[in-house]
Amino acid sequence: MVTSLSKRASRHFCGFAALVGLTLAACSGAAQQGANAPSKGAARPAASRDTGTASSGPVVGVLSLRFEDPAGKRPLATRVWYPAVGKGPERELALTAIFVSHAVPNAPMAAAPARLPLILLSHGSGGTSTDLCWLAEHLAGQGYLVAAVEHVGNRYGDDSPEGFIAVWRRPPDVSRLLDALLVDPRLGARVDAGRIGAAGFSAGGYTVLALAGGIYHPDLMRKYGNLHPNEKTDPRVKQVDFSRLADLDAASRSYRDERIRAVFAMAPAVVPGFDAESLAQIRIPLSIVVGVNDEWLPVADNAQRVGKLTPGAQVTVLPTGGHFIFMPLCNALGVQHAPEICVDKDPVVDRKAIHETVRGLALSFFNEKLR
Repeated sequence: MVTSLSKRASRHFCGFAALVGLTLAACSGAAQQGANAPSKGAARPAASRDTGTASSGPVVGVLSLRFEDPAGKRPLATRVWYPAVGKGPERELALTAIFVSHAVPNAPMAAAPARLPLILLSHGSGGTSTDLCWLAEHLAGQGYLVAAVEHVGNRYGDDSPEGFIAVWRRPPDVSRLLDALLVDPRLGARVDAGRIGAAGFSAGGYTVLALAGGIYHPDLMRKYGNLHPNEKTDPRVKQVDFSRLADLDAASRSYRDERIRAVFAMAPAVVPGFDAESLAQIRIPLSIVVGVNDEWLPVADNAQRVGKLTPGAQVTVLPTGGHFIFMPLCNALGVQHAPEICVDKDPVVDRKAIHETVRGLALSFFNEKLR
């Protein structure tokens, strides 16, 4: 399956961040992880592979959970990273075969402090809960619980043009995940409910902005698209008949979750679809980071628009890098077979250094805003 990654990229994915899911094809059975996971709240081993040198940093654990949907429509496949005790990995690991990882599957959780701040993560279009592992592991190593949900209908192995368009289905996933975590018998007592933040990449950036109070309007996004053709996203948009979307009336609801007190968005998507008034009324701290050469989402119309319209929003434009700099570092297997997301087109880009910068920005932001 690995050798087909490049062909699949050009044939199947025409949306922002859609390539993120391709990597899972490298790991046998990975596409079935969500469907075959245990029942609500049950832990299962987080898939990983031994790939090389170990990390000398704090010990971080990772576990996989699945929270059921009473309606049976949107179960929440979830990964959770946390401060751990015991021995770290002797060698570098890999999530979904190609993403470099240093977390120990199902390691014992550190007993202190008794309560930990929580960061909720939202992946990009067509992605998975592993996509922000590089950020999750760092935050967990600094004393945070970090939980990443997978969005049904817009994740690897379960994606479609409709799922790509209907971004408004994503924010309720994060709120329901928070509901589930707060009552989970293993994790609920460890969450400091007064110190909850959210972070997301691309479509996940939209998700966390909606949770902060931004309100999306498909008509605004359609008008923008008519004026600004995008060869990367337009093919998928044109496959969708909006009049047949049963939940179109839900697109412009408010998904503000008052429990979330700070938001960190990386290369946020569909920002032209947010109405200006809703962005201006956001009152929680926002931090936005984007690569100056984002080839999928024009910086001025997306990340910088949030900064201009939202009082107090911090916007950092990185001096190098495109859209996929926010994907994980890859091992040799990924570089060879998934260069679309593992190899940056600009040879000047140092993804590892960029991750160090972004991790520092995120940690400083959440440390300050979630005191």
